[in-house]
Amino acid sequence: MSSIVQGPLPIPPPSVVEAVAKPEDILAQPDIGEKNEKLKLGVGNEPLVDIDPGVFDNELIKLGIYSKMDPDNREADPVYQDGDVTKGTYTGTQAALIHAYGRIERSYETYFDALQIEPTLPRYIEKDQKKELYQWSDYPTNRDGTPAQYPPHLQTIPREDQFSQQQLFNGLGLANTIVMIAKLVPDTWYGKTVNWGIGILQRVINGDPMDGTLKEIEEYNRAHRKSGTDIEQGNNIGLLPDWFSDRRFADQSFTGTNPTSIAVVPDTLLGEFIAAAKKCGYDKWAAKLPTIDPKTLFVQDARDIRRALGVEKNETLFNKEPKSDDSWGCAAVTLFQLHPTGELHPVAIVIDYKGDSLATSVTIFNQRILPSDPTEGEEKDWPWRYAKTCAQVTDFLRHEVSVHLTQAHLIEEALIVATNRTVPMEHIIYRLLSPHWYKTLSLNAAARATLVPQIIKDIVGVKPDNLYQYVRSEFESFDYVNHYIPNDLARRGFPNTTEGLAAPQYRNYAYAKNMVSMWYCIRKYVRSMLLTYYVESTADDVISNCDIIKAWYKEVQTAAHIKTFPTITTLDELTDAITMSIHIAAPFHSAVNYLQNFYQVFVVAKPPCLCSKLPATLAELKKYKEADLVKALPIGRQRQWLLAAQIPWLLSFKVATERSLISFARSQWWSRKYAQTKTEKAVRDISETFHHELRLLDVQFAETSNAMSEGSIPYMVMDPDNTAVSILI
Repeated sequence: MSSIVQGPLPIPPPSVVEAVAKPEDILAQPDIGEKNEKLKLGVGNEPLVDIDPGVFDNELIKLGIYSKMDPDNREADPVYQDGDVTKGTYTGTQAALIHAYGRIERSYETYFDALQIEPTLPRYIEKDQKKELYQWSDYPTNRDGTPAQYPPHLQTIPREDQFSQQQLFNGLGLANTIVMIAKLVPDTWYGKTVNWGIGILQRVINGDPMDGTLKEIEEYNRAHRKSGTDIEQGNNIGLLPDWFSDRRFADQSFTGTNPTSIAVVPDTLLGEFIAAAKKCGYDKWAAKLPTIDPKTLFVQDARDIRRALGVEKNETLFNKEPKSDDSWGCAAVTLFQLHPTGELHPVAIVIDYKGDSLATSVTIFNQRILPSDPTEGEEKDWPWRYAKTCAQVTDFLRHEVSVHLTQAHLIEEALIVATNRTVPMEHIIYRLLSPHWYKTLSLNAAARATLVPQIIKDIVGVKPDNLYQYVRSEFESFDYVNHYIPNDLARRGFPNTTEGLAAPQYRNYAYAKNMVSMWYCIRKYVRSMLLTYYVESTADDVISNCDIIKAWYKEVQTAAHIKTFPTITTLDELTDAITMSIHIAAPFHSAVNYLQNFYQVFVVAKPPCLCSKLPATLAELKKYKEADLVKALPIGRQRQWLLAAQIPWLLSFKVATERSLISFARSQWWSRKYAQTKTEKAVRDISETFHHELRLLDVQFAETSNAMSEGSIPYMVMDPDNTAVSILI
């Protein structure tokens, strides 16, 4: 009989002690006054965040928004009913979209669970069986010869010969998801919000004075913002009195939704900006630009976007969907100067780069030469504010379609499919990567069926075919190795070490500072885990001769079409390749996803398109007033406004605590707390170190945020408690 070890109880940490309820708290009676306050509210004044499932079902059946299956032929395509929401409210539509998208995601989760692709309960599946389950979509062309819309991904919609999958797909109603979201957005609208927007639009049409219109929108934003479900607790940039300023505009290239594409200006482009300053009469900038150290001049460069979209270099970017209004896109190019004290200051903006040089485009320069110049005139500098809006429209497309959708979701999916087809579940590569792929495939399938074809295409200023071409182009041009964080920062003209980024001029580039630390933290963890499987002295030889690793990288390079994936022959190369996959799934996706609500839900700050034709000359742009900017914004366009505001809110739900990166490390440690074998003990110790180093980063990231220039928006999206362990939304 084993003896019982006597000893004192463990002492809980202070946070646990403080959380214990006091007797008076347990015995406290409900506050009647609070209940009476709720009683005073009418039903229309209580928030409608979601719709009751039963009400939702009844409404869709009543409206005819459903599909019917043939009971005698379950392989046959479902028959869609012709129902539609013809008129609705802004609030009701928001709630319906949230509910519908949640159901669509759950339906795909159920489908992938039944197919054993993403099983709810773990199942061991042999590699050959996985190869049958994880089928590639057709690429670059479909079987009928038409271009594939998306890059290589998991074949989700069953092919004609997959009868059992077809039955399941149809039985779950997944075919209905292709049209459901679009049908839920009304053609016309009821309610005060609509009347307010239409009132503004009518003033524009009538040519009435528009002074103060944007102030009205700011007031509306303060009174009608969404509830706090994101890491910013529902706040948004429009609540700041200087949301339109040069400072807030520039800071987003360092700590906004897309801090990944700003790069040192190429010499040829700098020469074009200098020539444009001389030609357009900006004498101060013409004299100043040649004297500035070119290493401190950076650019958000969208010159290549027309090529990526598959349109001619002088073609107007324009789209008109059946239920949307005329929408224009643009390829803005923004030049910044990084000052020694860390302020990034916008110098000039090409509102839409056409042709082969700035000489054929409209370029405007900032009247404020230095960040310290007076700011009183910024609010009414309408030509410059319009140019900054063009830059935001360009970045909306670039961020949503290239950075977020393609470089995060679609690249990671290709890695998931390739790995499952070539790597056994017991192999260290699979064991390292699989925790970071939780529910990603089902989530991506739902997004492909809904977000792009039913939402994005309706709100951007490019045609759907060009939108899909952009996705494919960005996927095929993605350089896997050059996007390793040290390589990425170096190629964009920034230091790639903690020491280099500690220089004062980089104090506000919190994304870069955090990512360098996170990269090496993850890399250390990955390498340590690999060394539980390999012996360091022989690892290179074993890896270079491993048939599984050869099959893996060849599958990624060929079937997945990520041609720049490394040919892995060493421990370092394997470490970096795995680190990159975890980086994309966890910190990278978190950084480019979870701030969308803060920066984009206030639609005028980052609109998805322009709603009027762009000025053809600088002289025309210089005459712009507030009315011209208002005409360019989706004010009064309820469908576009709602969808533009809904996407960031939907995608920015804060990561559940148990699905964070640090929770993963903690769980892995707990599962091996009493490990018995040498390997399991090693994994336990590695997990403890990983957890501790993530906690150190927690402190470091807070210090980095605090060290930014006074008045900066805090940057804590990469806090290890906020960083999702996988692409969860």
